[in-house]
Amino acid sequence: MKTIVICCSLLCLVLLSGQARAADCDEVKNPDDSDFKNFFKSIGCKVKQGAEDVADAAKPYTDKIGEGAKELGSSVVEKYKELKQRLTDDASTPKSPLAVQVDAPTERVPLAPIAPTVPADVASNAQAIAG
Repeated sequence: MKTIVICCSLLCLVLLSGQARAADCDEVKNPDDSDFKNFFKSIGCKVKQGAEDVADAAKPYTDKIGEGAKELGSSVVEKYKELKQRLTDDASTPKSPLAVQVDAPTERVPLAPIAPTVPADVASNAQAIAG
C-alpha cells in the first residue's frame, strides 16, 4: 500500500514538474512578468526539485521492490513447471486397480407424502367427537 502511495506521489510530482522548464528556474525574475506568473514559476521550480529529491530517495526502495518481484515471478514459474511436470507424469502412468467402481444399481428410497394422510379410524373418531 505504501509503495502505491509513493509511486502515485512520484507520478503526480513528475507530471506537475513537467510544466516548469529548467530554463525558467535558472533565469532571474523577468520584470516584464507579473507577480502572479513569477509566483507560479517559482512554485513549479520547487515542485520539480522536490520531485527529483523524492525520486532519488525512492530509488533504493523501487529497486528492491523490482528485485523482489523478479524473484517472486521466477519462483512462481519454477513451481508451475514442477507442477506441470508432475501432472504430465501422473497422466502418463497407468492408474492402479485400487479404485473400485461400483456397477451395482442404487437403491431407490420412496419420498415421504406431501400431505399427511389421516387413517380412517382416527378421522371417524374426530368426526364423532366434533358431532
